[in-house]
Amino acid sequence: MEKSEFQRRVKFILRFGKALHASGAPAHTLEGTMVDMCQRMNIRGNFIAQPTAILSSFSNGEDEITKIERVEPVSVNLGRLSSIDLVSRQVILNEISYEEGYQRLDDILNAPEPFGKRVRVLYFLFSTSGFMILFGGTWGDLFASILVGIIMGFLALFKPLGLMAQLFEAIVAVVASFATYLLAKLIPGLNVGVVILSSLIIFMPGLFITNAIAEIAAQHLVSGTARLVGGVMILLKLTFGVFIGSKLASWFHFPSIDVQFGIIPMWVTFVTLPLTALMSQVNFKANLEDWKWITGAGIFGFFCSKLGALYLGPELGMFFGGACVGAMSNIFARITNKPSSIFHYPGIILLVPGSVGYRSFSFMMEKNVVGGLDTAFTMVTLALALVVGIFFGNILIKPRRAL
Repeated sequence: MEKSEFQRRVKFILRFGKALHASGAPAHTLEGTMVDMCQRMNIRGNFIAQPTAILSSFSNGEDEITKIERVEPVSVNLGRLSSIDLVSRQVILNEISYEEGYQRLDDILNAPEPFGKRVRVLYFLFSTSGFMILFGGTWGDLFASILVGIIMGFLALFKPLGLMAQLFEAIVAVVASFATYLLAKLIPGLNVGVVILSSLIIFMPGLFITNAIAEIAAQHLVSGTARLVGGVMILLKLTFGVFIGSKLASWFHFPSIDVQFGIIPMWVTFVTLPLTALMSQVNFKANLEDWKWITGAGIFGFFCSKLGALYLGPELGMFFGGACVGAMSNIFARITNKPSSIFHYPGIILLVPGSVGYRSFSFMMEKNVVGGLDTAFTMVTLALALVVGIFFGNILIKPRRAL
């Protein structure tokens, strides 16, 4: 291979890796995909992916190149992942040139947000109310969660930049807690804990923590530990914000309304579940044509975990749900020739134990150390069961490729 050709291939692989990182690919997936890309291009590559950097070296017998790329941690973007996967296959098959591949990757990264402000506000509204129904409560709790969810949606539209962005989770937690406790003063029968939890569930780092444990299990210790600490810090900010909001609300006093609300029947859960699962379309910024796969993945993962918990208990039920989603994700990738992540992430989003971690820190703030430690251990156990289940599903059905 000529030196110029080797450099062109390395340049494309680096651009490809940065694009994957900017789409939220975890370390083990990113490294595996870049190694696959090198093998397809007859290059030997070694990679170390971190939340804030990608270290890489390339060799072609005589020539060697070492690169360090500074990157910023971002959330999962399934639309980008799907487009990046398509461009990479086109370059490998010589359907487009390297230069055209660079340009397409840049266009993908610079593309505007796929959903407008109205859709994102509706996303918060439906997600908050949907999760509240899954948690269980009364019609009054549902009404309160809808109001608080709308407030959260508008706050998310005006997310600050710079130093204030680091306190964003604490700010939304303060507002959600303050609004919920004020509503509880007006309607004493509200289940404050359920309403706050459902209104903040979108900000819970459950998927973040699950990916961190998956990276640690795959021996990506530095990246996994960094992500885990980041997830714990988000939980701390949310918990502290809820505590501050409750204290602020305690300063206000006004007459309450004597009204009783009935329990939401079970059939409502099954009616609203497809809509709750569909909200992953907005959460993960997936392509519009993938809505049916995303909705089906959420429903599939939810019922598999519930079925497993019914017969095997919570931990083994989580393992069973993870195994089913992991295996079905690989089947989906083989059938559609798309990244398995399109089915994988929506399939586990209703299973990740972020709410359990929030309750753990809530117990700590209430000086219930034993309850906090017990709940924290439960969160780690459930996350481990989910990760091991996903790995087991990958053994049952071998992945098409790392992505």
